[in-house]
Order: sequence, then structure tokens, then C-alpha cells
Amino acid sequence: MGFKYHKNKSYILGCFVLLSILGYVSYRIFYAPQMYSETKILMDTVINVKVYGVDKKSAIADAFYEFERIQVISDHFDPNSQVSKINDMAGISPVEVDEDLLKMINDAIQISEKTDGAFDISIGPLTDLWGIGHKTDFVPTQEEIDKVLPLIGYRKIEVDNEKHTVYLPQKGMRLDLGGVAKDYALNRAIEALQKDGIHSAVINAGGDVEVIGSKPDGDAWTIGVQNPRDKDGIVARVPLKNDWNMTQSSGDYQRFFIKDGQRYAHIIDPKTGKQPTELSGVTLVYDSSAIEGDIASSGFLILGLDRGMKALKKFPGVEAIFVKTDGEVILSPGLQNNT
Repeated sequence: MGFKYHKNKSYILGCFVLLSILGYVSYRIFYAPQMYSETKILMDTVINVKVYGVDKKSAIADAFYEFERIQVISDHFDPNSQVSKINDMAGISPVEVDEDLLKMINDAIQISEKTDGAFDISIGPLTDLWGIGHKTDFVPTQEEIDKVLPLIGYRKIEVDNEKHTVYLPQKGMRLDLGGVAKDYALNRAIEALQKDGIHSAVINAGGDVEVIGSKPDGDAWTIGVQNPRDKDGIVARVPLKNDWNMTQSSGDYQRFFIKDGQRYAHIIDPKTGKQPTELSGVTLVYDSSAIEGDIASSGFLILGLDRGMKALKKFPGVEAIFVKTDGEVILSPGLQNNT
């Protein structure tokens, strides 16, 4: 009887342990933060917002509202946007703009200074001329390019911060904020999620990614950097943790066409009016909350490897992954042991 008693006691103890484990697993499943995801096409790209936590649908709606709000004022294809009004009034008079647009333009001018003009929002006449993504496989002549080059120059943009006005002094000048508006909206969307109490989230805006916290299990969000010549290939993986919560990518693989064996992408050098040829992709990695103003990865693509590495020194805390057109991948020093 004694032996039987101990056997039953062990059996009961085993059942208790099993039930405890099952109960713990059930508790974790039931109470674990649930994920909600939504995707929309805004700002000429696919945007996915994924959040964990309470009141997720309301938070995601607030995040998408920020993208929509920034698109309304910055889209130069929309004739009713503030940027279009600035362009329409070029050579005529200044235009009063919202605080957000004023900040975007001021930030863009600072980026231009730090990248020696490789990034330039006054590139509108060139992007309109090429029309990549909006025209067919049109390649302008050198004569057509030379005609609009004198209209390009960020130093010509006149910003009055007290009056909140922006003025383009030459008729025919046009702003194109495509290189900064999306990431400005991305930062505002992340802020909206945080205000809504979200502690775990990731937003992917056409390859530009920003996260809040870590995954619910504590693991870091890991971002794969696309191989520019293989849409399913990855050239590097970056864990977004500690000092990094955002990646920003530009490449000749996002919007382009190939004509007579040559690739023509939407990123254009404002000084030559043509596409850069050394790099096929650049990804910047940084902590968005620690960086003053915006950054534009497209400027680094235009600068190329050597000049791009030097320009990084003007953006403390920013690291980069450069992919050359021959497939070689070069990491800035801070990334070499973290990918």
C-alpha cells in the first residue's frame, strides 16, 4: 500500500506540473500582446503598419492619418498641395506654408549642405523632365537636360521662418520633396503610435523602416537589406536595437526602366541631370530620436562610396550599407560587427 501511495503521489504531482505548464502556456497565449497589421498605398509607395498592444485599430488609423496629412501638403503631383502652390508661384511671390512643410524644407536644405548638394529638393524640373514612374521609357536629350539645369539649386530657395513663407525666385523652378516627405511622415506616424500607448510596432514605408521597442518576446526587430539585383535576395540583416531604430534605403531598383541595355532609375544627380552609376543601393541605419532633422539616403547614392563615407561623418550616429553596381557590399565601421 505504501508503494502504491507514493506512486499515486508522483502521478498527482506530475499531473499538477503538466497542468501548471499548460496553464502557463494558456495564460501566455491568452494574455500575450496580439498583433494587428494594415497596409495601404500612400505617398506613391506601399506602407505597412504592424502593432502589438491594446486599441490597435485606433492606433493604426492615427499612424496612417499622419502619412495622409503629410502627403496632402507635400505631394507636388497634387495641384492643390502647398508644394504645388510654391511651384506655381515661382518667380511671382512667396507662399505661406504649414509648420510641417517649413520644417521639411529647412531640413532638406541642411541635408543639401552636408551632402555638397548631392541631395537637392529643387530638382523638380529634372524629375518632371525624366518622369520615371510616370512616363514611359523616355530618355531626355542632353540639350533638354542642359535647359533645366540652371533652374536647380537649393541655395536659391528663399525661406522666411518668421512669416512661414517659401519662395522660388526663378520661374520654372519646382520643388520635389520625394526624398524627405515619406520619412518625415514615418517619424510622425511613430510618434502617433507612441502617444496611443503602443510599445511594440514596426512601420515599413516602401523599404524605409522604423520600429518601436522590440518584439513582444523581447527579440530585436531584424531588417533585411534587399539585394538590388535580386528582389528575393538579402545582402545584410540589421538588428534594430540599442542605438538603432530606423533604416532608410534608396536604390536604382525601386523605380526604373531599362532601355538599350541601360538602367535608368528615378534618383538623379542634380548637378549632371543623370543617374549615378557607382552604387545600386544605400541603406542608412540610425536612431531617429537622436538625429536632428531628416536624412536622405538618396543623397548618399548620388555621392558614391568614398564621398558617401566622408559625408557620414557629418551625421553622427548614422551608419550605412553601400551596395556597388558590381554587387560588392561595403559597411561603415559601426556596422561591421553588427550585421
